[in-house]
Amino acid sequence: MDFSRVTRIMEDYKARGYYPSAVCQVFDRDGTLYHQAFGEAAPESWFDLASVSKLVCTVMVLLAMEEGRLSPEDRLLDHLPGEKIGPATRKRLDQTTIAQVMTHTSGILAWYPFYTDGGNFYAILDRLMATTAPEEGMVYSDLNFMLMGEVFTHVTGLALREGLERYFHQRLGIRDIAYGPVDPALCVPGSRGNQIEKRMCAERGLFFDGWRPDGVPNRGDCNDGNAYYYWGQCSGHAGAFANSGALAKLGRFLLATGSPVFLRAMTENVQGRGLGFDLREPFSPGCGHSGFTGTSLWVCREAGLGAVILTNKYDCPEGHQPGPSNEFRRAVHKAVLEQLVKA
Repeated sequence: MDFSRVTRIMEDYKARGYYPSAVCQVFDRDGTLYHQAFGEAAPESWFDLASVSKLVCTVMVLLAMEEGRLSPEDRLLDHLPGEKIGPATRKRLDQTTIAQVMTHTSGILAWYPFYTDGGNFYAILDRLMATTAPEEGMVYSDLNFMLMGEVFTHVTGLALREGLERYFHQRLGIRDIAYGPVDPALCVPGSRGNQIEKRMCAERGLFFDGWRPDGVPNRGDCNDGNAYYYWGQCSGHAGAFANSGALAKLGRFLLATGSPVFLRAMTENVQGRGLGFDLREPFSPGCGHSGFTGTSLWVCREAGLGAVILTNKYDCPEGHQPGPSNEFRRAVHKAVLEQLVKA
């Protein structure tokens, strides 16, 4: 297969200021078909995965489901520490299922900067449950996967870092992945401060005095504010780092698996979401997940192909606005599928 068009697409979007550095890797069930780095990155460079961390958490939860520790139909509250659950949370989420949390149809609000409070997670959550109205329909929420990280720990007895070691490093043999902080020598520079979250906090009238300095690249520390300032760079919603080879290996596992648990998670469509997977454009046909920093993993079992795109789009001067990542993801995925047709 000739993937020169993928190279042209990636170079074009880099030249247009969508990102300074990137790695793209295309794979099938047997191995790598294309692997190219752009800008400062090398093919083996690690990137801040941002919300692709949700897919990391999803895979660990699904493997725990295979072990019989929980199921999608279970009540969320049955898999959280009961003594920590406040009354408003208990009332609001009494009938909420694991599936609803994983498909972002739980009604929980999309985002809240826990670091502006700094208190106990469950206490802050209870206040939010008491003071916010339930969201309607599918509302993509970081809080859903903060909770899924807590669920994973409750049902397995493993912290997320321990789960990554057991399920990714040992069981799946995927080693080039870790929660931050990561050796800066492995990583491309990430975002520069948290200007966007500063603005989001200001718009909500929330104060925080611990911001990292603006304009200084983060290398080996995650961008996400809740993950960095509140969760010690390790949460179900963000904090993971990896290189493209690690995600490609995960992608090959997803292409090859015959597990009913994983097949359901990747195909059951609830308002465009699977169980932890995104089924909408630019991941259709197939499924995947994206991250705020310009990262993504896509797999298409029908075609037997997938792609990893890793960028550091927010390693940019203050005031520069990188374009939407789904533009180049869509273009790359289309180019990959067109090669299959030509072959």
